[in-house]
Amino acid sequence: MFSGDTVFIFAWEVLLIANAAAYENLALMKPAKQLAPYTYQSGWGADKAVDGRYTDLSAMGGQCTLSADRKSTAEWWVDLGGVFSIHHIFIQYRTDNINWDALNGYTSRFLGFSVYISNTTNKGDGVLCFRDTSYTRATIPNPVNITCPYHGRYVIYYNNRTHPPYPEGYSSVAFNELCELEVHGCLSGFYGENCFLPCPQNCQRGHCHITEGTCLLGCLPGYKGSKCDTRCIDRMYGVDCSRKCGACVDNEACHYINGSCMKGCEKGYYGQQCDKECSEGFYGHNCEITCSMTCKIPGSCDKITGGCNDGCLPGLKGSMCEIECDGNTFGQDCGEECGNCVNDKQCHHINGTCLNGCKRGFQGMHCDQEVEILYIKDREDSVCTDFYGALVPLILSVMCNVLCAIRMVRNTAASRHRQASKQNEASFSKTDHTPGEIYEQVGENSAYQELGELSKPTIYENILPVL
Repeated sequence: MFSGDTVFIFAWEVLLIANAAAYENLALMKPAKQLAPYTYQSGWGADKAVDGRYTDLSAMGGQCTLSADRKSTAEWWVDLGGVFSIHHIFIQYRTDNINWDALNGYTSRFLGFSVYISNTTNKGDGVLCFRDTSYTRATIPNPVNITCPYHGRYVIYYNNRTHPPYPEGYSSVAFNELCELEVHGCLSGFYGENCFLPCPQNCQRGHCHITEGTCLLGCLPGYKGSKCDTRCIDRMYGVDCSRKCGACVDNEACHYINGSCMKGCEKGYYGQQCDKECSEGFYGHNCEITCSMTCKIPGSCDKITGGCNDGCLPGLKGSMCEIECDGNTFGQDCGEECGNCVNDKQCHHINGTCLNGCKRGFQGMHCDQEVEILYIKDREDSVCTDFYGALVPLILSVMCNVLCAIRMVRNTAASRHRQASKQNEASFSKTDHTPGEIYEQVGENSAYQELGELSKPTIYENILPVL
């Protein structure tokens, strides 16, 4: 058990240490408020706890704050007017100017208290700086110093009696009978004795530990270390150097803060951090090249090389399907062989047709159907043979026609002769002749000619013999 003198000496030693450090009391004369003020009499408002006076620790001394009676919770806060770097909090509780020991009735009201640092008046938005869970009426110090290296605007004192049964020695209702509450620290962004040292420039929000200078909230992007003085390396970037660089060209390191690739992206990636794969239909550096439309699936290609994923359209070959089939091939994957095109010309690369016709002896769209012909060893012989082959039938035809004409002429002449003979005979038989007339006629013709010779038609003299 502490005696009054022991507590007094301890308190002043703490104060001397605090003063030596020369941290400013940030709460002095700042706006303060309590949740349930004492209403029966004025003079015990929340501001009494930040007026800098605590020589009289009784209710009637006019230097302490009193809260309403019979409340299950007690809450008081001070507004520092801005976010500050806090080193420690000093609390002087009411004693009524009597020894502070187990017999002092106000110890039971002080037990179980908590202190929060927040940027709002809601303690739930802040951090718990201290909570009493172990003191007893005999051991709880007064005044008390609480180390609290946080940043905040509001310091909140809280106590409650909401969940009985309570630990031994606790009062049954809650109070906030504060005679003084001091908040010692520096302006945000400074640390060390007299608050002369600026916090490391790469601390988040400029907040650093008030004595060590280490960054309390971590580092700005691109830095690491307890004081955030080391830049990200090994292709890492961002907050705490926790992110890996994307696919920067030539595997170069990205910007240590934002991860951007200064020289662009490797093939197959795009974006400021080169962390996005090419969209369908694009490939190459920064995904700037359009996939070939001659791919079997148009626009579908490898995001890095641009090679067609599923082969080419018929008639094309090459990784990007940019080459027409050659070497007497055509069709899908240039896997079909051209037919017998004239002069061994390349067929159409897609459908295999012979554009200039077929070799002799072949026919069809692909010149792959054979035709029976007589093969002659050279072109001149072929021409002569063709000529004489055509001439012989022509001569035979002409001769046949001539013979037929002669036959017809002879047949016509013979027919006329027979008809004339019949007419002469008929005429001779009807005419009466005297023997003298007959002899005269014979004599006129020739004494050497016979009657039969005289009557021969002269036409026979010019007609060829019958064949």
